[in-house]
Amino acid sequence: MSTTTARPRQTTMAGVMVMLGATFVVISVWDMVSRLRSLETREWIERFLADGPGGASVMSVESMIQTLHVIALLSAACAVAAVALGWQVLQRSTGARVALSVVAVPLFLTGLVSNALAAPLVAAATVFLWLSPSREWFAGLPLPEQGGQRQPSRMQVWEQTSNRDSQKTSGQAEKPASKAPVLGAGESSSATGSTGWSVSGGVHDRRPDAVTVALVLTIVAASIVFIMIVSALALLVSQPDVFLGDLRRQLAALADGPWTDAYLARASYLVGAVMLAWCAGAIALAFLMANRRAWAARGLMICAVVCAVLCIVAALVLREAVIPGIAAAATVSCLRRADVRTWFDGG
Repeated sequence: MSTTTARPRQTTMAGVMVMLGATFVVISVWDMVSRLRSLETREWIERFLADGPGGASVMSVESMIQTLHVIALLSAACAVAAVALGWQVLQRSTGARVALSVVAVPLFLTGLVSNALAAPLVAAATVFLWLSPSREWFAGLPLPEQGGQRQPSRMQVWEQTSNRDSQKTSGQAEKPASKAPVLGAGESSSATGSTGWSVSGGVHDRRPDAVTVALVLTIVAASIVFIMIVSALALLVSQPDVFLGDLRRQLAALADGPWTDAYLARASYLVGAVMLAWCAGAIALAFLMANRRAWAARGLMICAVVCAVLCIVAALVLREAVIPGIAAAATVSCLRRADVRTWFDGG
């Protein structure tokens, strides 16, 4: 198997999405297990069993709790394995890709029960590892180019252009040869042949891996937060008593305060709308950044810094807030790399 072919960007994105999504699953399962024997969970299980077929169930509340605990542990074990296998996949391990495909099935199924929203993301990213160009990369085959044809290398284009110029010169000896412009020491050759390909291009035209990682981190983290906010707002609309009761329990300081349900509902709608717009804007900036827009990279960095600070404050009340905070900090670290700044300066 050839090891000289560079890893495709789609493969890098899929591997990072697997590792990040599996990490989210572990955090979600940990939060579920910590609340599994709470009074709220017991009441929910009692209502669930009472509303089942026949109005009653042969399974007791304690049996249901133990079943959910086993499912949660299985989901966490699959997620931990997915993190390790995702790293091995990025090292071009075909065995790890097969093992990850096997692990993704129970991870997806148990994630539906354990309410791990990132489990479907891991399964979807695993599917991309079997599609082109990842399929060719793992097999050691030449990567397919757009249009189904491989573009000739810059040296081949230069040779084709030189041969064509030589033929024209030999066939029309009476015409004086055109003088090529002399380039200065600080100038770069960017002549274009008749084929339409650039004869010589800079090595900085290739997108740095750190930019791809920042793109994936932003999309995954913002998408998961977006889904969670939409779910919370849907619960607020359908069952406002349940939502506001959970909010008061999480924010114990509000329980004895002069806050009315109407005020908390309006504040929740406002905060939810701002967070949805923030997530959508971050995703848009990430795509523009990937297209080599320096101003978008600066805007995304500002958004990531603000997000990291807010998540640190929110983590004092909500433990899950630490995950998007880590993703935001990692995004800032990627965008501050020297090769990333050089890549944007050349755009």
